[in-house]
Amino acid sequence: MTTSRMAVRAAMGLAMVTGFGAVAVAQPPAITVDFALKQQPRQPGVNVSNPKPDQVGRCKVAPLGNPKVPGYLVTDPDGKPVRQFVSYDNKNYNIIAFYVDGVEAYREVYPPKAGEPYQFRWLGPNGGKWGLDRDRDGRIDEWVVISPEEVSQELLSAMITRDAKRLEALLVTTENLSAIGLPAGEVTKIRERSSAAAKRLTDTAEALKLSDKAKWVHCEFGIPFTRPADAFDGRDDHTVYKNGTVLVEDSGKTHFLQTGELIQVGRGWKIVDGPSAGPAPMGGTVEASGGPMVTPEIKDLVAQLNELDKQAPNPPTVVTLAAFNARRAELLEQIVAKLPEDKKEPWAKMLIDSHAGAAEGDKPGNKHIVRIQQWKQAMAQPAGNQTLAAYAAFRFLTTENSVALANIKDGKDLGPIQDRWRAGLEEYIKNFPKSPDTPEAVLRLAMACELSGAKDAEAKARHWFDYLVKNHSDHPHAAKAAGAIKRFDCEGKPLELTGTILGTSQQFNVTTQKDKAIVVYYWASWSQSLAADAKKLQALLKDYGPKGLVVVTVSLDHDAKQATETARTAGLPGTHLHAPGGLDGSALAASYGILVAPHILLTDKAGKITNRNAQIPTLDEDVKKLLEK
Repeated sequence: MTTSRMAVRAAMGLAMVTGFGAVAVAQPPAITVDFALKQQPRQPGVNVSNPKPDQVGRCKVAPLGNPKVPGYLVTDPDGKPVRQFVSYDNKNYNIIAFYVDGVEAYREVYPPKAGEPYQFRWLGPNGGKWGLDRDRDGRIDEWVVISPEEVSQELLSAMITRDAKRLEALLVTTENLSAIGLPAGEVTKIRERSSAAAKRLTDTAEALKLSDKAKWVHCEFGIPFTRPADAFDGRDDHTVYKNGTVLVEDSGKTHFLQTGELIQVGRGWKIVDGPSAGPAPMGGTVEASGGPMVTPEIKDLVAQLNELDKQAPNPPTVVTLAAFNARRAELLEQIVAKLPEDKKEPWAKMLIDSHAGAAEGDKPGNKHIVRIQQWKQAMAQPAGNQTLAAYAAFRFLTTENSVALANIKDGKDLGPIQDRWRAGLEEYIKNFPKSPDTPEAVLRLAMACELSGAKDAEAKARHWFDYLVKNHSDHPHAAKAAGAIKRFDCEGKPLELTGTILGTSQQFNVTTQKDKAIVVYYWASWSQSLAADAKKLQALLKDYGPKGLVVVTVSLDHDAKQATETARTAGLPGTHLHAPGGLDGSALAASYGILVAPHILLTDKAGKITNRNAQIPTLDEDVKKLLEK
């Protein structure tokens, strides 16, 4: 039987490990099957495997086989692990790992040093949360890793039991907010809000009056709201869910619980406001008219949906995701069919999204695309739901186009597909000018126009970028649209470029590059031409660096670490800049409305842009003429 690498690795000195403490002895005591199986999780509600009484005699105990890490693995009659004990101080068993069907599902830690917190970690089928017990009383004081869904489960448990300490472990702290780097004024305001969370917990418990048999059924969050770190000179992005709705079943009745705002800190989510009763609007996923209702007729189906969601493919592929979404769509079709019209909307949106995901792995005109089109047509009728009509129409457009592009067999097909895409987007904007998806549709249409290669491509693109700025100025895409218009008009004007140097906290300002011609190369790790482009940029610097050429590259990756490694591996020369948000949300991408990677700007020694759309094949000639001039 193979020893759990994670437990051994933890024993060798990872900062966070899990286990249990025994009485100190010279060497850790031997483990028996009876002793091992008597060890149960100290945290409530943890699912672990326990062999049946008639199987205990056939369970086995074997040493881990690593002389540096004393410990034992306990297996069931089928050879599957059920417990694992590991010592990393050679005196006590500091780690105990519990299994479900041979998969590690939970682990505990009892470090030998009194100042270190006990740790409890849920794994595999039990989720992924990770809690610290600083005062060693067996209760979680802080969650360092926890998903929004797990936060909602903990919040419900805290409310049912009116447990202030359980709530406190979920609340955002001043240290959390300082770690993000939020300004002091914002930290104070957020902490003032969280100080009222305990009272909101009590008030909500009184309002809902849930019994101890109440069960968490499902939760829904909207789209997270993100502010990039450079927007407030922070250390990490400020990402929040404005609210979430938890569906609760208690003795056959459905109740709703709002989570209030959640803020992401590292790998965990923290509560800001505290709970309240009733459904909540959630960023376009659940409308203000009501949350996703769970009636007795759909309760069992929702439970099946929740179990299915736990089985999402990892790692995901086009095929596995399509199959997963097809199964999800089957369940949601049944759920929607059982609901009255005034309760269908949030579930119908989930259904349409699942059909869109399932369609990606199929051919044009597949049954999932047809089903989305049916929703679009039905909801567009006078007696239909216009919100759902807009929702289905946009997803029909994007799904149909994506599938068509994925199934191109002849280059001649591309032109008609692009024509249909642009025409469909224009029609959508005309029919649904106020839809939440309209800013996205406008941006995609402007991009499609600019990249079409037509004679009037730039004029049409400018029209739609301008439309986005004027009609949706409060949308994040407006900044990108304004940047694109700025790019159209930038030749002959000074280059404006400031940002953080990749992998550092140092700031770069292009105005420091006096009397230098500059190649600004926008790139991303997924750019297929990156390695070849890097070699050409190296050659350019070798030939023209002594004559006054510098290269500044702008990474459009989300992950700064990945960008750093890619730049090193590709041998990308120059000064590298990076900002959070990637191609879609980076302030560096928005400043000149960069739509694709790679993209190149070129300036003269006076710092003025001479070419806003330079190309790698002709860059050598462009630089040569520029410097000779």
